[in-house]
Amino acid sequence: MNARVALVAALVLALVAPVAAKPASRSKRPAKAALAATKKGASARVAITRAGELRPAREIVGRREEPLTIEEETAKTIMKLLRGPGLRNGVTGLLVANARTGEPLFAVNATDSFNPASNVKMISTATALELLGPEFRYPTRLLGPEPHQGVVKGDVFLLGSYDPTLSASDLDDIAAAVAARGITAIDGNIVVGADPTRDGIFRAIVPIEVTAGEPGQPPTAVVPLGAEHVTVVVTATTSKRAMKRSRLTYKTETTKRDGAAPTITVTIGGTIGKGASTMYPLWTRERTATAAYAMRASLRAHSISFTGDMKIMELGDFIGDAVGTGALPVELGRHDSRRLADIVSRVNKWSVNWLADRVIMTASALVRRQPPSMTVALEAMYGWLARHPHLATKGLVLDTGSGLSYRTQITPTDLVAVVRSAGGFAGDDDVDPSVSQAWLDSLSIARTDGTLRHRLRDSDLRARVRGKTGTLSTVIAMSGILDLDPTRPLAFSLITNTDVPIAKGRVRKAHDQVLSTLCNYLSKTMKVSVPTVGPPPAAVPPALEEAEETDPEALEGETSAVDTAPVTSLAATATTAP
Repeated sequence: MNARVALVAALVLALVAPVAAKPASRSKRPAKAALAATKKGASARVAITRAGELRPAREIVGRREEPLTIEEETAKTIMKLLRGPGLRNGVTGLLVANARTGEPLFAVNATDSFNPASNVKMISTATALELLGPEFRYPTRLLGPEPHQGVVKGDVFLLGSYDPTLSASDLDDIAAAVAARGITAIDGNIVVGADPTRDGIFRAIVPIEVTAGEPGQPPTAVVPLGAEHVTVVVTATTSKRAMKRSRLTYKTETTKRDGAAPTITVTIGGTIGKGASTMYPLWTRERTATAAYAMRASLRAHSISFTGDMKIMELGDFIGDAVGTGALPVELGRHDSRRLADIVSRVNKWSVNWLADRVIMTASALVRRQPPSMTVALEAMYGWLARHPHLATKGLVLDTGSGLSYRTQITPTDLVAVVRSAGGFAGDDDVDPSVSQAWLDSLSIARTDGTLRHRLRDSDLRARVRGKTGTLSTVIAMSGILDLDPTRPLAFSLITNTDVPIAKGRVRKAHDQVLSTLCNYLSKTMKVSVPTVGPPPAAVPPALEEAEETDPEALEGETSAVDTAPVTSLAATATTAP
């Protein structure tokens, strides 16, 4: 008996651990602290490195006759933008540094804490890529007894790996593989575990097509194949006239039974216009049931008969029963997700909040071999910050993997350190170059793709601005890389916070003007010649792909009020005119 228990335990461990990765070191999460109060009414302070010493801005910029240096002119322009209509009603933080050396060039409130919104995704995606690797794919497998003469006699287990991207159509890959083995019948049930996210479809949607009937009669409602757990009751009627918008109502009720499939009843009431049709997307948390029935429908679509129903059982019990009968389960078919690098690219280019949270939660869970949770995800993120940018957790607050939070606290200096480390610019010996490249490739490119595809369009320069945007009602942010000069790529973080809903269009325009100013600075100080027309210069390291943001950003109106913010220029003396 002990030998059987040991065998079952070993098989379960082997099946639920599709990736072998080293656990992330753990760092203590900082105490929950309220966001620091915004300092208002500060006067702009500009300090510029000149002859090895920092001197006050008014003394250097405003009280001398000789021409300003390039660094002084750049700092003066930034200061003017801070006082302009886009930024004067909030508090702005900025740090620009040499991406390779970390040498700071320009700074505005760079060590103050800000909420960077979706810039947090830079941390969660860098952590996930390190934990699992850019080539990792989430597997979903159908396990069952070895087929005999084309027939599988016994239950089959649909075993997932918390794949956040799994869809009903992906299960067709599994059915096709099963058919390719010559299997024509499965004499048993589809078994899934009790965890609704491991073996299920995370974003489970059942589309219900509703079509008007004859006037005064009920409309028809059609549930797709593979949704046998959904029943529709129609009490609605069809109007005698056409309507601009149907007035249908939807009520959902779920009934659960121990060990059996749940049933979902959707009652459609109200009125639909004559000749109209609509689709109601039924979002359900019955993720495993949705996956199991979609799997059965896919098998039948591939001419594989199926006699059973859905059944809930723990994987260990399933394997134990198989061991008892001497029929160890084998893999009958599988579906592998897209590469993690591709999923991360979708997260960062389009700023998909739910996917960002699920990616870091599942990546950390797979490494730790435990169910996904935000607690485990945050431990992994803090661990990455401690290992690579070597950031202290004191005063740094993260509570999501997406940045969809009003509690986040981090400084522009810390975010620049994140960009340098995640992008492979910091020279960390223990960083896999393929991980850094995958992370860089996930960032949006200004005027090209993602949430930056409409940004910096007024710039004449062909500089590549690669970055991650962030948007909340009181936050506009962008952090990333300026790589016009192949010999000196710049890492930057630019954040504006307000205490009332932000005028996002004005703030973004001002941010673009700041970045254009920095691009102009680079073009005047670069040591190699790069054309200002034609395709963008080669990236250092190379470039990326896609792009658009899903943060809540339908906000209008003015914000209130900081007159100016401190600006610091710390430009290298090697490029400063005498």
